[in-house]
Amino acid sequence: MARRRAGGRNWSIFAEHVKELVRPCYLKWVYFPLRPEARPRQWVDCWRYPRCDLARGQGRAARQPDILILPMTDWHVRMQRAQHLARALAGLGYRCFYLNPNLGREFPQPVWLSASPRVCRLEEGVWEIHTGLAREPVFHHRMLTEGETRKALGDVEVMAKSFQVERLAVLCQFPLWNRLAGELRRRFGGPVVYDCHDLLSGFSRMAPEIIAAERELFEQADAVVVSAKSLLEKKVAEMPWLGEKARLVRNGVDVAHFQPVEGGRRKVVGYAGSLDEWFDVEAVRAAAEAHPECEFVFLGRIEDKKVLSLESLRNVRFYGEIPYDRLPVYMAEFDVALIPFLITPLTLATNPIKLYEYFSCGLPVVSTPLPEVGLFPELVYLAGAPEEFAAQVGRALAEADGELRAKRRRVAGQESWAKRAEQVAEVLEEGEPEGTGAPGRE
Repeated sequence: MARRRAGGRNWSIFAEHVKELVRPCYLKWVYFPLRPEARPRQWVDCWRYPRCDLARGQGRAARQPDILILPMTDWHVRMQRAQHLARALAGLGYRCFYLNPNLGREFPQPVWLSASPRVCRLEEGVWEIHTGLAREPVFHHRMLTEGETRKALGDVEVMAKSFQVERLAVLCQFPLWNRLAGELRRRFGGPVVYDCHDLLSGFSRMAPEIIAAERELFEQADAVVVSAKSLLEKKVAEMPWLGEKARLVRNGVDVAHFQPVEGGRRKVVGYAGSLDEWFDVEAVRAAAEAHPECEFVFLGRIEDKKVLSLESLRNVRFYGEIPYDRLPVYMAEFDVALIPFLITPLTLATNPIKLYEYFSCGLPVVSTPLPEVGLFPELVYLAGAPEEFAAQVGRALAEADGELRAKRRRVAGQESWAKRAEQVAEVLEEGEPEGTGAPGRE
C-alpha cells in the first residue's frame, strides 16, 4: 500500500513537471490568442509602467537600507497590505522593491524568449522586479527549487547593482521565498522580517508544502510582525519562543483616500473585497430579502461560484473588481457596509483592511463576529446567524447619530498605513541577521 501511494505521488509530480513545461507555450501561443479575454488583466497592467534601463545606474540609496518585499499577492490585482506598506514605507524615504510573484507567467512571451529581470517604476519610491523562471510556476502551488531560487537571486542582484544597493532589508510575506530570503540576507547583510498576515492553513487552494514551510520562515526570520492579535496568539501557542521576536502590527488605512458618506436618496448596502469561499452567502441573502427597498452592491472579483446564486435576487448588483483609485467614488454611495465572513480559522485570524476603509467613510458596519472587528463594539453591528445579520442591517440603516460617523473617522485616522509603516520600519531597523531564531537554530 505504501509503495502504491509513493508511486502515485511520483506520477503526480512527473505530470505536474510536464504540465509546467508545456503550459507557458500553450497559454501564450494558443489559448490566449484564441481567448484574449482570458488573459488575467494584471498580466497586462503590469507592463504599463516605465521600464528602467538596468544597464545604466539608477542612483544610490539614502542612509537607510533599501527594502525588498517578497509578497503573497500581485501588486496589480487588488490593493492589500503589501502594496499599502510599500507606499507608506516609500513615504518615509525608503526605496522599496516589490518582486512580482507570477515568476514569468506575466511575461508576454515564454521566459526563454524574454529578457529577465525587468524593473518597472510603479510610483515614487516603489519599483517592481519581474523575474522569469523557465517553468513559470504558479506561486501558491509549490515551493521553488534551488535552481529557481538561484535564478531569482541573480535577478535581484542585477537590480541591486543598477540601483547601487548596499544594504537590503527583506520583508517576506510568504514561505515560497524561504530560500531566497536566506540567500539575500547572506548576500546583503540586512534583516529578514516575516510579515505574517494570514492563517495559511485556512486557504483551501494553498499547497500543503508551502503551509508546512511556514515554520521554517518563523525560525529563520530575524523578527516577525503579525496583523491580528488572535493570529499572533495562535502562533505563539504553537511556538512559545516566537513571543520573543514577534510584534503585533495591524492593518491600516489611507484616510485621505476616502471621503465621508452623508447618504443619498436611495439606500445602498455595500461590500468591497474578494468574494471567495469565506463569503457568507446566506447572511447576505437573508439581509437582501429582508430589505427589498435597498440595493445591495458588491465590489470585487468573484472567486467562488456559490456567490453567483445571489444574482437571482432583484436588489443585488455585482460590479466586479474596482480599481483602488475609484473605490471612494463607489463607497460614497454606501449607507451601510458589510463584512459577511463565515466563521472559520482563517477569518478568525484576520484583521480586515476593509473595516478601516469603511470607518474612513464614517459608515456603520455590519459584520459577523470576528475578533478584530469586535474591538470596536460601539461602532459596528455584530451578528451571527443570517436572520440576526439581516436585523442588524436594519439597525445600521436606521442609525441617525452623526457623532458615531465622526468617531469612526477619528478611529480610522489613528490606524493609518503611515503609522503601520513606522512600526514595520522600526522592526526592520532593529532586526539583526544574527537574531536568536528558534531554540537550537545555528
